[in-house]
Amino acid sequence: MMMHRSAPRSLLLAAMLLWASQVLLSQTPAATLKEMSLSKDGDKLSVQLKIEGAYTVEASFLPAPPRLVVDLTPMNRIEILPYTQIDDIGVLDVRTGQFTPETARVVFDLSQNIPAHAIVQNVEGLRISFWYEGEVPPLEAPVREAEAKPGVKPTAPAAAPAEPEIPGRSNFFIAARSGLSLFLGGDMAVDKSFDLYGETGTLDEAYSFSARPVFELQFGKYLNRIKLGLGVTACSIKEPGAFTASLPHPFLADSNRTVSFQADDLKYPSWSFSAFALFSLLETDTIGLSAGPMIGLSIGKTSSLNDFNFTEQSPFTAADVVVSGLTFTEENFTEFLFGGLLGLEYRPSESLSILFDLRLNYLNPKNVNLNQRINLLHFQPVLGIQYNF
Repeated sequence: MMMHRSAPRSLLLAAMLLWASQVLLSQTPAATLKEMSLSKDGDKLSVQLKIEGAYTVEASFLPAPPRLVVDLTPMNRIEILPYTQIDDIGVLDVRTGQFTPETARVVFDLSQNIPAHAIVQNVEGLRISFWYEGEVPPLEAPVREAEAKPGVKPTAPAAAPAEPEIPGRSNFFIAARSGLSLFLGGDMAVDKSFDLYGETGTLDEAYSFSARPVFELQFGKYLNRIKLGLGVTACSIKEPGAFTASLPHPFLADSNRTVSFQADDLKYPSWSFSAFALFSLLETDTIGLSAGPMIGLSIGKTSSLNDFNFTEQSPFTAADVVVSGLTFTEENFTEFLFGGLLGLEYRPSESLSILFDLRLNYLNPKNVNLNQRINLLHFQPVLGIQYNF
């Protein structure tokens, strides 16, 4: 019986000890990132982070775009600038921020010529050094146990190899996109005149351009904070036409009859070949926002009414006129394409990105039969998927 009564007491004592340990851990003060200083010794760049308090370090290299990410835990206070430009030894800039309530993140944005790096904890805090392979850096002075801060575990220097076997290292990408082309230009309209029964008749032509699906393949490369690429876009131009004819009367002078008719929807394929450059506006580990110009060449076809036939019978009113035999003139065009892009990129992994792009394209081909240019200004909201390799 005594053994059975002591078991609940043991469980109660263990629970109290566990609760006490959690309370003590929760009361452990978080470290503070106080200062950041830069120094250069020959061809070696060192970034010293002055840190007060106990902390642990976790570092990782992300290849697309290339950057070194250093997480400091527990740390909930940062007293240095959130952005510092460096542009030396392959380090473009340093970004700092509160990644989680308990973790401060320091990100080193690197150039395409990726330097090797080493991370060493010392009495002041943390030293991150950068150099290019083949240039041996001076040895770091060892940290004595008496000088090390409590709770800080010194880590061995970790140098990045010259060509690490990491997918996406080259920062090339291929993307597939699909969406809609929404034409913003006004409808194309033209008036023509012709002779009939010794009098003058007229024909009003109006062409509109409706929304059409669009598909695109892209290929390119990241260069630091610039995304350069080439694209091939397939689309179609849907060109319904509405016509109003004023036909003279066969026997009565100045008694024109108004007849309206429409043509079947005309669809013609269109191809565009473009080059673009997107400049980074916002960059985090998972989200990128960029914008930039685009230029290209568009190849397609348009058409316009060339002639039509009609029959009529007594009493020769507008209702007695039947239009038939519509003849269209098709014209090929090759025109320069200009535009701008705004791109949002979400990266769930290093090799995969989800894209949402907004594109405004200006295209102004000429229709020789109508003797005027066609305003094909269109707006494209597009979704896509991108693979980085």
